[in-house]
Amino acid sequence: MRRLLRNTVRPVPSSGILSSDHFPKTNQGNFLICNAIAFLGIKQYTLSFDTEKGDANGTEAEDLLVSEDPNFRPTDFEIGDDGALYVSDWANPIVGHMQHNVRDPSRDHAHGRIYRITVPGRPLSGHVQIDGQPITKLLDTLKHPVNGIRHRARVEISERETKAVIAATEKWVKQFDPKKKGDAHHILEALWVYQQHNVVNRELLATVLASPEPHARVAAGTVRQFWDNNTSSPVDIEEDAPVVAVNKKPDADAIVIKTVMEKMMYAKTTFTVKAGQKVKIWFENPDYMPHNLIIGQPKSAESIGNAAEKLGAKGFKNGFVPKHKMIIAATRLLNHKETQVLEFTAPTTPGDYDYLCTFPGHWRMMRGVMKVVK
Repeated sequence: MRRLLRNTVRPVPSSGILSSDHFPKTNQGNFLICNAIAFLGIKQYTLSFDTEKGDANGTEAEDLLVSEDPNFRPTDFEIGDDGALYVSDWANPIVGHMQHNVRDPSRDHAHGRIYRITVPGRPLSGHVQIDGQPITKLLDTLKHPVNGIRHRARVEISERETKAVIAATEKWVKQFDPKKKGDAHHILEALWVYQQHNVVNRELLATVLASPEPHARVAAGTVRQFWDNNTSSPVDIEEDAPVVAVNKKPDADAIVIKTVMEKMMYAKTTFTVKAGQKVKIWFENPDYMPHNLIIGQPKSAESIGNAAEKLGAKGFKNGFVPKHKMIIAATRLLNHKETQVLEFTAPTTPGDYDYLCTFPGHWRMMRGVMKVVK
C-alpha cells in the first residue's frame, strides 16, 4: 500500500460512523466520495447543515486517499466490525462509458484490491456479537458509536417477532430523557424500530419531532412522511396480525378473484356472466403490493391504464381509479390481506370486457377478461 499511495493515508469517517476514540475530532462528521474516473481516489468534504430545511452543503477538504496507479478505482468503503476503514478497489484499466468495447480484452474480470486503513498506535474495536442475541441486548447495541454495528443489530431485530420487539422497545426507550440532546439518537433508534416493524407510534413520533437535537427532528420528519403516506396495513400488536376487511369469506354466489403473491397477476384471468345480470365479485389481495380491480369496456385496458398513470402521486387519494368513461365498476386500492366485495350490473351487450389493476406499472401485466354472454 505504501508503494501505491501518493499521499499519506489519513482516515476520516463519514458522519456518525466512528467515535472520537478512533479518529481526530477535527475530522469527525466529514463526507467521503469514491471517485473511479478522472480523479482516482476518495475525496473529503466538511459539511454544514441547515437543520430547519434539512439541507447540507459541502466544502472540499484534503483528499483522503489518492494513487498514481491508473488502475486504482475505489468504488466503496465500509467501517468494519474492528473499527478499521476498508476500501474496495475495482482495479480495472478501463471502466466503459462508451469509449471502450464491452468485449475489450483489457477489461480485468478477475482482480481487485481491498485496503484496510487504521490509525497507527490506536487499538482496534473488539468484536460485537449480534447474531442470536436477546432482544434487550440488541436494543442496547443500538447505542453503539459505530453505525455498521448498529445496522447489524437492526437487521437482527427485523427478524424477530414483532410483538416481542415492540414490547421490549417500549420498555427500553423509557430510560432516556427526551429533553437531553445526548439521548436523542437512542430515542430515534427506537422510533426506527417501530417503523421497521410497521407499527405506528404517533406519541413517540411527536417526542422525536420535538427533540432538542435538530438532526433527530429531520429524521423524524422522514418517518412522519412514511406513516402519513403508508400504503400497507399497520400491524395490530394486540392480535399480532394485519388489519383486514370485516368480511371473513366470500358469499356462495360471488366470483372470487385473488391476486398472486409477487407475480403482479390475478389468479383468475377470465370469468363469464350473463348480459344484464347482477354481478358480485369477491376481490382479495394476499400480495404485499397494493392492487385494485377495474372493470372496463372491451379493449379499454390501455386507455384506462395510461389515464391512471397520469395521476402520479395524487392517485393515492382515489386508489388510482381515473375518471374515465370506459370504467364500468372499480374497487378501492387494497393493501395486504384486505378484501372488498364489488357489485354491479353486467352490460347488456355481449362481448369481452377488460379488467385490470391500475396501480402504476401494473396494468400491462395484471389483466383479465370478463366474458358477457346472452
